[in-house]
This record gives sequence, structure tokens and C-alpha cells, in this order.
Amino acid sequence: MADVHHLRDNPARYYEVLGRVMSALRETGALNGASHLDWWPGDGGRTWEIEWQGGPFPTEVAARLLGAPEPGIGEEQGDHAVHGLISPGRGENERAHLVVLDVPVNLRAIDPIGASQVWAALSLAQG
Repeated sequence: MADVHHLRDNPARYYEVLGRVMSALRETGALNGASHLDWWPGDGGRTWEIEWQGGPFPTEVAARLLGAPEPGIGEEQGDHAVHGLISPGRGENERAHLVVLDVPVNLRAIDPIGASQVWAALSLAQG
């Protein structure tokens, strides 16, 4: 398998991936209940690293991202902003990995509580 440096080899696609993922995070509310969102180029421009504190588990976030609609596309067309594969981190609830337009995206949560706990806490706060 050839070593691909996405930032150097195709910077437009590399940044498109970040834009799609960040837009999908906003549009889906996948990180409701999380704080301290941060992102940076990983592995010398080969991946994107996205990290937050609290909130849902990364695999929950990844699943919601893959269902995000393409901005400006009608729902009847069924296009999604984020296409890819999900794999959980090495036996951990704190990590998940996506591949979006051939660019790896690593998701990491510090002290996640899970989506069900987030929604329970939000429901109590509103009630």
C-alpha cells in the first residue's frame, strides 16, 4: 500500500473532507453535549484528527455523520455529505475511524458519556 500524503498530493480534497465533516457535525447535532471541539492535520497531512470532551461516543458520532444530507441537495435524491467506512478504535469507546473521500478521519472523545446520557441530561435541563 503506497504512503499517501493527502495534504501535499491533493490539498483541495484534503480540506474538502474537513469541511464536509465539520458541516455534518453542525447539521446533525452529533456533538450535542460535548465541549472543547478541536481538529488538526494528523500524521503529517495524511489524516484529520477531530477531538472533543464529554458528549457521545465516537462511533455514535460517526454513524450520525454518515447519515448527514449533502448541503443544498433535496432529500429525495438521497445524497450524503459524508461517505465512508466506520471502524471502532482498538477496543476503546473513545475512538472511531472514518474514511471520507479516501482521507482517514480519526474521531476521539475524552471522557465520553454516550448519546443516551447526553439526551437524558438535556431532557432534564429543559424539563
